[in-house]
Order: sequence, then structure tokens, then C-alpha cells
Amino acid sequence: MGSAFAWYLLSFRGRISRQEFWLGYAGAVILILLVGRSLEGVSLYLLRPAGRPWFRDELDLAIQLPMLLVAGMLIWPIIAIYAKRLHDMNVSAWWLLVLPAITIAAELTSLDGWHLATWIQVLVLGFLPGSRGSNRFGADPVARAVV
Repeated sequence: MGSAFAWYLLSFRGRISRQEFWLGYAGAVILILLVGRSLEGVSLYLLRPAGRPWFRDELDLAIQLPMLLVAGMLIWPIIAIYAKRLHDMNVSAWWLLVLPAITIAAELTSLDGWHLATWIQVLVLGFLPGSRGSNRFGADPVARAVV
């Protein structure tokens, strides 16, 4: 069980199904929200200014810092999950580099690039079926689950 869990969150090899993708993605989002929100009070206490009121930028940083730290710790597992999902579609994980490019291009055209990249990843990784049967990245995760 432990090695399967480590493979799921840390390895860039192999394939996962859409269901496994959604479980990992939803788990990461929930963890970011729960842990980040619960640490907001600690951050506000530790970063409070001495002898003066908050400046707006300081307050924004104190509120957002815990969520950013938790999200930063989950970057590797999220990328590993995305890579395995791309492998299920018989596509190289190097295509993950397209997401920052989409974000930059959208920002240059004054679109909201972060949301555009997020919707593209959700549509592609979460809803498109993987290739049937074995491919160059491994056995079919849906067929593996049925056996």
C-alpha cells in the first residue's frame, strides 16, 4: 500500500485513469483549502505588525501565505498525477510545459490566463478518455482495475 501511494504521488512513470486523476486533484485542492485556511490565523498572529495597524499588502500576504506554502508543497504530487494522466492518453508529460505558455499568452492578450490554463487542464486531463490497452507508458489502468 505504501509503495503504491508513493508511486501515485511521487513518480512520473506509468498511467492513471480519469477516476484516479479526479481523486488526486480533488484531494490536493481540499488539502490546500483546509490546511491553508486553518493556518491563516497562525499567519496573522505571527506576521502582525508591532505597534501599528496592518497595511493592505501585508494583510493580503498574511492571509495568502499559508495557502501558497501548502500549494507549493503539493506541486510535485500534482505534476506527478498530471504526468501519469497524460501518459494514459499516450502523450509525453513534457506537454505539461504548454500550460505556462498558455498562461503567458493569455496574459499578453489580456485574458485571464490562470483560469484559461485551469479549464484546459480540467477538460483535457479530467474528461478525455485514455488510450485503450497498453501503450509506451504502461498497462491500461482501466483494464488493470477490472482484473
